[in-house]
Amino acid sequence: MNFTCNRETLQKYITNAERVTGKNSSLPILSSVLIATNGKSLVIRSTNLEVGVEFQIPAEIKEEGSVAVSGSLFSNILMSIPDEESVTVSVKDSVCKIITKTKNITVKGLLPDDFPTIPVINEGESFTIQSQVFIQGVKSVLMSAAISDIKPEISSVYVYQKEKSLVFVATDSFRLAEKKIDYNGEELSQGVIIPVKNIMEIVKLFDGVMENILFKITKTQISCVSKSVYVTSRVIQGVYPDYEQILPKNNTTEIVMLKQDLINTLKLSTLFSDKFNKIQFIVEPSQKKCLVFTKNSDIGETESNLTVTMSGEPIEISLNGKHLFDCLSVIAEDSIVMQCNGSNKPAVIRGLGDNSFVYLTMPLTK
Repeated sequence: MNFTCNRETLQKYITNAERVTGKNSSLPILSSVLIATNGKSLVIRSTNLEVGVEFQIPAEIKEEGSVAVSGSLFSNILMSIPDEESVTVSVKDSVCKIITKTKNITVKGLLPDDFPTIPVINEGESFTIQSQVFIQGVKSVLMSAAISDIKPEISSVYVYQKEKSLVFVATDSFRLAEKKIDYNGEELSQGVIIPVKNIMEIVKLFDGVMENILFKITKTQISCVSKSVYVTSRVIQGVYPDYEQILPKNNTTEIVMLKQDLINTLKLSTLFSDKFNKIQFIVEPSQKKCLVFTKNSDIGETESNLTVTMSGEPIEISLNGKHLFDCLSVIAEDSIVMQCNGSNKPAVIRGLGDNSFVYLTMPLTK
């Protein structure tokens, strides 16, 4: 194999591919990146058996071939020669030579025959969506997904179609986020549950891509295809919790406040919160009073009076301050609405006038 390629482009895609490599000592080739030629393009491929990715980039192909090389080593070599505009790579007997105007580097590779194949999905349902719209949907709910793999269904992001919307949902059983994106594409008969670690990699791989993505879904796999990127991921074969039944249909107390006011108050309050990040809201609509109180027996306590518009019944409710922060970071509106149905029921938060995003957080009772 022999090819010449722009160094910066090659470095970018080798680095992206290296993120998906596996760290499996029994299968050392999983830590490698496969580099192969395909007509006038260079193919860069990697997999950890959970996620597989393939990039196609332009290159001057002088001789066809392929090689598997250490992704981290190859990436670090390219980053260490930033002044070079292009590189020429030649391979013979799995020995890879990287040649530039001033450098001549030899890297030992592995036989590409042992590199795992990345499945090509040609069946199942499909839908198409602009990459940045998909990423927005995922990022809006990602913070609510469970990190532990004990319950795979909730260590995931659930994506499904409802009427003219594509809906993204994540929950860790203590909080839940739902984001609806306008969607007028192909109809989907069922949703797909994508493991949180896998969908985080998908977001990273498509973050700088301004193209439509074609998704194809089967019972075990999902593929994401753009002009230059092909990604496959395992999906969860299970039933997502029927979360809609816990979304309140009405409320007994409603509080409207400036998002930045709450952020500033939380920054102070969380300095004094306990190990559960407990933040207490004391709301008295008739007295036009909304106090935010935190206490830590080892540090001290703080009380802040928020300027809000409120209606309904008085309430005292304790919420997780970190969960509130996570929610506020994805709300674009300047004002937020907090709705409650008593101190032992979950609080619902959304941007004022925005029904596309809803965040539910359970109260702390300890």
